[in-house]
Amino acid sequence: MDYTLAKKNTFKNDVIFIDGLWGTGKSIIAPIVGAMDGVEKQKIEHIYEYLCALRFLNKIEIDAADSLLKIYADLSQYNNLVGREVNLRWHDDSGPRNNPNSLRYVQRMFGKEGDTIVEDINEQNLALNVMSHMITQISEPLVNAYGNRLKIIEMVRHPVYMVQHWYSYLSKFDSEREFTISFDHNNQKVPWFASSWKDKYVEMTVMDRALNSIIFLYDLLFKSLDNLNIQSSNILVISFESFVMNTEDELQKLQDFLGRSHSYKIKKILKQQKVPRKKLSQGKGHSSYGWIKSEASSEKVEYNNQLEFIHKKASEDALQEFDILIKKYNKKWPSILNQYH
Repeated sequence: MDYTLAKKNTFKNDVIFIDGLWGTGKSIIAPIVGAMDGVEKQKIEHIYEYLCALRFLNKIEIDAADSLLKIYADLSQYNNLVGREVNLRWHDDSGPRNNPNSLRYVQRMFGKEGDTIVEDINEQNLALNVMSHMITQISEPLVNAYGNRLKIIEMVRHPVYMVQHWYSYLSKFDSEREFTISFDHNNQKVPWFASSWKDKYVEMTVMDRALNSIIFLYDLLFKSLDNLNIQSSNILVISFESFVMNTEDELQKLQDFLGRSHSYKIKKILKQQKVPRKKLSQGKGHSSYGWIKSEASSEKVEYNNQLEFIHKKASEDALQEFDILIKKYNKKWPSILNQYH
């Protein structure tokens, strides 16, 4: 039997995605957004990017992706409001240390449920808040499913400062604890975003894979942003460099984009996230993905240290293409780093 899946009666609340490539610094913004008026704590739920990636690979029908995205967003928000799935892991990005209103979520485990919860979600526009990876590049299913409900905050970061993270991550890509949508090609695991250049991917060194992945995903992001800009209410791009150095300006952009006020705890949250900063590489990071607190004497020295790490391991072809990306990035999101290239 041929039929079309559908979920027409959905919640009315905003669905916020805090998105970016691996290593762009999304976890800095997430607690700030999660503390804003009427926004739930950030959740890391990979199902959204999985469905978009499967659609990108043409492995799932449009109606199936659309229905699942609508169902899961509503179910996830309902579970938020009745206290299910409360994350108590202290060091997680979505755990209590990184959620200013953690006590509120614990209290919900002893509270009400039912249709009154749905009424609260809709009438108060209680926003779902999801951290995702590389979903803007393949966001067409999100636009179709959520329409004007969709709010994407895209975090970008200077490519040079992302390479160590990507190199470390792809070095461990065959790990059993790695959960990216992937496929097998010539007996090697290949991530979804390398489907159009899989033959080259399997022949590359880890460093060249890292550089070419960043290049491909940024180029795909540029195209997606051009499409999403037609619906400018759906997307806000924030550069890591601007956010950590010019924090007040970026906080105002977040307020204007979401139409919500910041928490009265905002100063405490900013202090915890170590922003604003005097140097880009100060602050927090994931050491398990190659982040090391910088001891460099200046921003220029740190930048050159990052470049040296890349040049030692990369091929000339990859370096030439990466240089083109750096110039594109510097033009789109200029920062102090422009003067060092």
